[in-house]
Amino acid sequence: MTTRWLVIVGLLMEAAYLSFYLLPESPREVLLLIGVHVFVFLLLALTWWKSGAAHVEPRATRLVVGFAIVFRLTLILHPPVGSDDIYRYVWDGKVAAGGINPFAFAPADSALAHLHTTDLPSKINFPTMRTIYPPLAQGVFFVSHVLFGDSLAGLKFLFVLADIVSVLLLYRLFNAPLHGLLLYAWSPLPILYFGLDGHVDALGIPFLLLSLYLLQRGNLLKGAVSLGFAALSKLYPLLVVPFVFHLTKGWKKIALPAVPIVLLLIGCWLYWEPTGGLIESLIIFNTRFEFNGSLFHLIYALVGSNEKAHLVSSIMFLIWWATVFALNRTFLERVFLAFVGFIVCAPTVHPWYLTWLAALVVLRWSPAVFLLLGFSVISNWVAYQYRLSGVWRADTLLLWVEYIPFYVLLAREVVRGTFSFRQASANIGG
Repeated sequence: MTTRWLVIVGLLMEAAYLSFYLLPESPREVLLLIGVHVFVFLLLALTWWKSGAAHVEPRATRLVVGFAIVFRLTLILHPPVGSDDIYRYVWDGKVAAGGINPFAFAPADSALAHLHTTDLPSKINFPTMRTIYPPLAQGVFFVSHVLFGDSLAGLKFLFVLADIVSVLLLYRLFNAPLHGLLLYAWSPLPILYFGLDGHVDALGIPFLLLSLYLLQRGNLLKGAVSLGFAALSKLYPLLVVPFVFHLTKGWKKIALPAVPIVLLLIGCWLYWEPTGGLIESLIIFNTRFEFNGSLFHLIYALVGSNEKAHLVSSIMFLIWWATVFALNRTFLERVFLAFVGFIVCAPTVHPWYLTWLAALVVLRWSPAVFLLLGFSVISNWVAYQYRLSGVWRADTLLLWVEYIPFYVLLAREVVRGTFSFRQASANIGG
C-alpha cells in the first residue's frame, strides 16, 4: 500500500471529523455523528482490505499513527454529541476538589448546592443517583479539575492522551502490522467516543493492553498490577482476572489473580464512606438499567420482567465465562472471548463499550466483531430521537439491524472453526 493512498484517506477522514464544527448545536449533530461513523468505517474497511493484500511502504505505519493522533486531537474542543456522561465526570472532579467524597452525595443533593453552576449538575443524567465510576477514574477527574476547572475539553484532552498511549502500545509493544494497527488507530469508535464525547473507557484500555503484553511475556507481577489499574479505571478488566490463574503454578495461582483485586479494594477503601454510596449506583445500574442489549432484549421479551431478565442474562454470562475459563486456549484468546460474551449478554451496550473490543480485535481478528463495531452506531438513533422529543425509547427494529449481521457472521466463524473452537491464528505478540 502506498503512502499516497493513506494520505488521501486520512485527509478524507479528517475532513469528516472537522465537519462537526460546521454544524450548529442541534439534534442533527447526532445524525452527523452517525454519518461520520459510517463514512469513516467504510473507508477504514476498504483501507484495511487493501493493506492486507499489498506491499506496505516503510513510512506507512508511522503515517497511520500520525493521522490517528491528529484525528483524536481534532475533536477535543467540540462539545459532546452522543452522550452527556462527561458532565458527570467533571462534576465528580469538582466535588472531590471541594474536599467532598464524590460517592457521598448525588449531584442534586442540597448538600452540594454551593457547587452548582449553570451547566452542573443540570446537564448530568440521573442527578439523583450517586456516581458509579471507580477510584482511578475519580482521581483523573480530580486532576482534570485542578488543571482545567470545569472544562470538558481539558478532561477530554487527558482521555485522548490515554488513548494515544493505547495506539502507541499496539504499534511499539505488540508490533501490530499496518493492517492490524489500522483497526484501532483509525477506528471511528475511540475517536468519536473519546475525542468527541469523552468517555472514561479511554483510561482503562492502555492499562489492559499493557497487562496483556506483560502477562504473555511472563512478567506476571507487573502484568497483574497493570490489570488492577485497568479495573480501577473501569470494572470491565475484572473479566480477565480468573484467566491469570492459568499463567503460573503452585501458590502463585491464587496470589497472582489476587493482586488486581487487592488493588481495587485499596482504591475503594480510599473512597469509602459509611452510607454505601460506593456501591449503591453500581447495584442499581446492574439490576435495573438496560439499553441495546441483544440477548437481554430477547430474554426480556420471553420472561416479561426486567429483574428476571437481568438475572437470566447474568447467569448466562457466568456460564459463558466459566466455559471460557475451562477451555484449553491461549490467555489472549480467553480474554477476547470473555469480552465478546460480555457484550452479547450485557443488558446495557452503549457503543463506547465496544472500544475495548476495537482494541482487542487488533490482537485477535474476528470479522463478526469488526462488523459489529461498524453497525454499533445504529443505536445512536435512540439518542437522536431523545434530543428531538425528550423521550428515551429503544427500538426493536434497530436491534435487529445492528445485531443480526454480527450473529450471522459469528455463526459462520463458529461453523468454520475460526471462533473459539481452535486457537486463533491471527494473534499478535503472544
